[in-house]
Amino acid sequence: MDPTIDSIKNSTLTKYIAELPIQLRNKIYIVCFRKLWREFIPITAKVPSWYYPAMKQQKALFDARQQNIHFMHLPCNTLERNKQYIVGCQCNTCKNDYSRDRHIQKHTDNIMYFNDAMPYTDMMWNDKYDYIIGETDEGYGCIGYYPVFNSLYDIIEPLQVTIRNNNASFE
Repeated sequence: MDPTIDSIKNSTLTKYIAELPIQLRNKIYIVCFRKLWREFIPITAKVPSWYYPAMKQQKALFDARQQNIHFMHLPCNTLERNKQYIVGCQCNTCKNDYSRDRHIQKHTDNIMYFNDAMPYTDMMWNDKYDYIIGETDEGYGCIGYYPVFNSLYDIIEPLQVTIRNNNASFE
């Protein structure tokens, strides 16, 4: 029940407080406001409403880089029904695509197949690596890199598995 100003003015407690000496009323006022300010959290100190969705998006981008999922196949970019196969993408749609072998063969025949199939963008999401630029011993340059999207994943990963299996059979 939310008390209105009129109901507070007309309450018995208000009348009793009005009859108290002024110093005591001031002390009650100070105690009540101290208690109020202890519980008060200003809006600038609260977590912004956009923070949790932003952290969810950052985690999705990080996971996409770790699992080699193309940026276009993230839930925020493409509806499930509109996803088309992208060479190297490891999302469930691309892994289960019936035309996957045909695309891999085209990519094996023409190494620029991925670049031709993807629209041009200034963003890093079609690049294989994101280079970290900073101060080095020789001056200013590349101090490392972080994988973004490897379009050769469908070709390289099966080769690595084949090599591991062949080496195991020789031992």
